[in-house]
Amino acid sequence: MLGGENGETDEEDEKWVTHYSSNHQILLVGEGDFSFSLSLANGFASASNICATSLDSYVVLKRKYKNAVSNLENLEKLGATLLHGVDATKMKHHTDLANRKFDRIIFNFPHAGFCGKEDSPHVIQ
Repeated sequence: MLGGENGETDEEDEKWVTHYSSNHQILLVGEGDFSFSLSLANGFASASNICATSLDSYVVLKRKYKNAVSNLENLEKLGATLLHGVDATKMKHHTDLANRKFDRIIFNFPHAGFCGKEDSPHVIQ
């Protein structure tokens, strides 16, 4: 597909951040403060290809993470789709996700649900 007046293609505008391309449709599952989503979006200079979800509600995110509101605002400005209260075990039934296809699905080290420090060998086990 031709993009600009000089005949450059959309592929020339593609940006890569390690394993992820700005041309990939990317779903992020179980985000905490949305800093990973924002780092990808900043690397692409856009978040139009990013759908980032959290299990927590927006209200809980604001209370839990000091940078969540700022990260979410920046993601929104960059065009991300942001969904809260999304249970990864029931995503196929979510109205905003049921019929979408993604090139990459990222679930970064999900919280184990145990009490204690997350880097403790017992919690990791």
